[in-house]
Amino acid sequence: MHVFAGADAAAPSHNPSCLKWQTYLRIAGVDVDVVPSTNHASPSGALPFLLPASSDARPDVPLTGSKIARYAHDHGARTDADDDLASPSPRREAYLALLTQSVRPAWLYALYLDPANGPLLADLYFSPSSSAASSSLLLRAANQRALRAAATAEILKTTRRPLLDPPALAAEAEAAFRALSALLADDDWFFGARAPGLFDAAVFAYTHPILDDGLAWADDGLGARLARFANLVAHRTALYERCWGREAENP
Repeated sequence: MHVFAGADAAAPSHNPSCLKWQTYLRIAGVDVDVVPSTNHASPSGALPFLLPASSDARPDVPLTGSKIARYAHDHGARTDADDDLASPSPRREAYLALLTQSVRPAWLYALYLDPANGPLLADLYFSPSSSAASSSLLLRAANQRALRAAATAEILKTTRRPLLDPPALAAEAEAAFRALSALLADDDWFFGARAPGLFDAAVFAYTHPILDDGLAWADDGLGARLARFANLVAHRTALYERCWGREAENP
């Protein structure tokens, strides 16, 4: 699978879109090789994408989005994940919208636009070990401006505001965290499932990098807001252990 990745390609991707599918494949027990890559290498123009195993009927056809989910469902060693692939419920779709409409804009601002986190952005995308690194300082500067412009455009489109409003973005993300915390309640996995599924992976794709001590967040305001919800923090820890920690090493 081709994803945004740093020096350790086996580690969780710092990019939520990549991490969602990276996590779900691990939940399903599908063993894949992770390849550090860039959007320019993707047939769709965006990461991630998955090239099936050479033994697959069509190994040269890249898979993205829901096709990755179907591949995981069909090839996974674990069948207990409640992935809701056949008929996603309106209730789940409403909660997914909290991630895309409220959490993601705040994430985009924190990483791409908050000046305090500029060094982190440069380290993730433009350090020699990153998958998007360039040897040209001018090209790196141009790419950084392009990333920030794209983040700004996406935030404004999603929030339908004429200008960026960082306090509002943070408040809306916290409201989304509160709703997700209430949904999870005392359960281990969302919607009372016996095992994590695609929705759990989608939530983890944001909660893990936001809380990741390995990322040098200079302004950790978003992480501080998320940390107020102990069950979401515990969910992130449990899913990390299941997919990358001791449970993954001893399934």
